[in-house]
Amino acid sequence: MFSKNRLHQELKEATNMKAVELRAWLRTDIAPLTVANYDDAPSMDQSNKLLVILMKDSEDLTKADCLFIQSILQRIKYIKNTRSNVQHTKLDWENSLRNLGFDVKKKEKSKKKEKEFY
Repeated sequence: MFSKNRLHQELKEATNMKAVELRAWLRTDIAPLTVANYDDAPSMDQSNKLLVILMKDSEDLTKADCLFIQSILQRIKYIKNTRSNVQHTKLDWENSLRNLGFDVKKKEKSKKKEKEFY
């Protein structure tokens, strides 16, 4: 069995975009192009379902939501580990992570701010 609170927390830790940011990203012209160009990219349906789940409270999650979260966590981990160094696929790799609520460039910016602070 799974804990809704634990899974919801893991999802929030695995993603660094707020629901509002993900929604704005998914409304761009680039998000659907990523699905077409990058084999490992999630479908737009999956990205939109993730958006709905990110807007829910832990206690409102269904069993189906929890199973979906588990698959999304595995997908994020997989895509992070298959990073492409080829320039023309690197952007699609980054955008497919954005479709899953993880912005690679946002993470890099926060690290830079930490370094500047110290």
